[in-house]
Amino acid sequence: MFQDQLVDYRSEFSKWWSSEFKTIKFPSQGTVFDYYIDSDSKKFCSWGEAVPKFTYDPDIPLQATLVATSETHRLSFFVNLLMRRQRPVMLVGSAGTGKTVLMNKLMGELGDDYTVTLVPFNNYTTSAMLQGVLEKPLEKKAGRNFGPPGSKKLIYFIDDMNMPEVDTYGTVEPHTLIRQHIDYMHWYDRAKMTLKDIHNTQYVSCMNPTAGSFTINPRLQRHFCVFAVSFPGQEAQTTIYSYILNGHLDLGKFPAPVKRIADKLLQASIQLHSKVNSTFLPTAIKFHYIFNLRDLSNIYQGILYSTSEITRTAPDVIQLWMHEASRVYRDKLIDQKDVETYDKLIIDVCKKNFEDVDESVFEPEVNIYTHFSLGIGDVKYAPISSYASLNSILVEALENYNENELYDEPCLVQGCYGACV
Repeated sequence: MFQDQLVDYRSEFSKWWSSEFKTIKFPSQGTVFDYYIDSDSKKFCSWGEAVPKFTYDPDIPLQATLVATSETHRLSFFVNLLMRRQRPVMLVGSAGTGKTVLMNKLMGELGDDYTVTLVPFNNYTTSAMLQGVLEKPLEKKAGRNFGPPGSKKLIYFIDDMNMPEVDTYGTVEPHTLIRQHIDYMHWYDRAKMTLKDIHNTQYVSCMNPTAGSFTINPRLQRHFCVFAVSFPGQEAQTTIYSYILNGHLDLGKFPAPVKRIADKLLQASIQLHSKVNSTFLPTAIKFHYIFNLRDLSNIYQGILYSTSEITRTAPDVIQLWMHEASRVYRDKLIDQKDVETYDKLIIDVCKKNFEDVDESVFEPEVNIYTHFSLGIGDVKYAPISSYASLNSILVEALENYNENELYDEPCLVQGCYGACV
């Protein structure tokens, strides 16, 4: 990775490059990674100026939505260039940085000449299992030659490259098979013990260096062009979620007071995420205290369920945001002290960002949103009025379930409900 808690290696390299090549008139702002040379004007141009405009599509889940930034646009350019020349590519980054979403988007834009096979790795993946997956989309050509149907090119997309188990001798079976294929363009038929020459195939992959075996064999990694994918900065986060939130508010025709508070909501989300990330650190017992871009996305995924019919004022959207943030962050916390700390954090963030809103909005007696708040048959994402009404709806649903269930086990289900409550 190019950045850790102490050193930003990308910034250090940029300083070295600028001092080493003093004859080149480089822009004073940003780093050498923020610019490219325009082939027509022969001048340095910012990657940010070439970012395509984002159009919000409510039918696409938020986790599969990619909002282009200067970082993702730069990566897309190089990865696309390499893929079209059949060069192996690897994206390396921590969980939630958008590696898989970015790669899926690029492969979806390749056209009909390409076909893609997803090869997910886990701790139990063996070379025999991998070979079965790799051979499935292939067809026999002349002699011992195999390849994708017709004249198409096949891309094997390997997600979580470093997940398979490392054996006693420090090797990884699936990695060895991939390396053999890239080195010699063949593998062996396991039944007949004969060679199979595999053509018109290539590999792209993603891996998280903080999980699995952390590294992969250098003899395999040497074949890949490796790009580091980092967690977006504050400016990039603001850009990403402002496009999504404002797109939802415009399409949903929300009232003006709700639209006006959108920018403050974005700043509050980023501040809260930063404070949660620095306050609740993972330990041996609290190993799941890991917060990344997926958590921010989950907050906004909940907000995207809102409608202008239910969310009409600024306090409405603030309480919805507080509910979603609590479901994402608060529900991960495992002891009362952490829960109390989080409650103070979110109230402080609200007071700082929503100064013109009455403070009673930040501490409602009940703040739970569900899709059945108005009744089981009325599917609208709305707040519950009280715990009594929630209890009434759940009991009614439970009774309907017991009446319609083929197997008559009301006591068992009722007991489970009582235990949950």
